[in-house]
Amino acid sequence: MRKFWLCVALAAMTMGVIAEPKLPRTNARDLNQRIQRLKGRVVIVNLWATWCKPCIEEMPDLVRFYRDYRARGVELIGVSLDDEETADQTVPPVLRRLRVNYPVLVVKQDLDQFADQFDAAWRGEVPRFYLYDRQSKRVKAWSGSTTYAKLEQEVKALLNRR
Repeated sequence: MRKFWLCVALAAMTMGVIAEPKLPRTNARDLNQRIQRLKGRVVIVNLWATWCKPCIEEMPDLVRFYRDYRARGVELIGVSLDDEETADQTVPPVLRRLRVNYPVLVVKQDLDQFADQFDAAWRGEVPRFYLYDRQSKRVKAWSGSTTYAKLEQEVKALLNRR
């Protein structure tokens, strides 16, 4: 009987070791299509990476901003530039630790091709932000750390526009 319970305990322990689902992948074309499907909402795209300290430092502000503004018609899409081969191991722990509440995709495309197709003016610096109006038109792009207040200022102007 002891062997039976030992087997049950071992089976229960191994059931908890389930692989995490793979993060969704994207490329420039797919990302543009996702943005177009969000027509009617203000969209923020944040390009980031786990190895980028400013990216990680600003994430709590992004989480708080999305929590506060999602119901007001704002969508936030995180796009990780981490290596696609290791992203499923490196990205989820960061997302869990920072309680990221918005969708995060991983680029599945050569980064130079992604940059050329998504924004030829972008030189690869992160963090990088893109802001789209309710008609899914890109109205602004900028690089560098961003605060809650900066996002709020940029987004409020678009939300007030009809």
